Amino acid sequence: INSLAEIAGQIMFQDQDYIRATKELISGERSRIYQELSSWDSVQVYEPSANFILMKILKEDVDAELLFEHCIRKGLMIRNCSTFPFLDETYFRFCLMLPGQNDHLTEAFLQLLK
Repeated sequence: INSLAEIAGQIMFQDQDYIRATKELISGERSRIYQELSSWDSVQVYEPSANFILMKILKEDVDAELLFEHCIRKGLMIRNCSTFPFLDETYFRFCLMLPGQNDHLTEAFLQLLK
């Protein structure tokens, strides 16, 4: 399997158009979703520089575990960050995906956080 992964990696990193398109997609979605979520009073959004966004829930009756369970029931995955050093049960993060998937995720967030 390692030799197959090595070959796939070599081919993948040669596809400059794919790499450029992926970087543009992530950058655009990162900015779009950050701007949307930053307008909500119920969360604090930390400005991202990677392909995920870290958030703190400010709404008193919601924590990361409740939001995680809500998202799972909708076929969505977020990361409860309560086990991270210096973070508590109000922190979670999620990876940026395709625009429609990101919209679906923010709609799920809205159901509990707005």
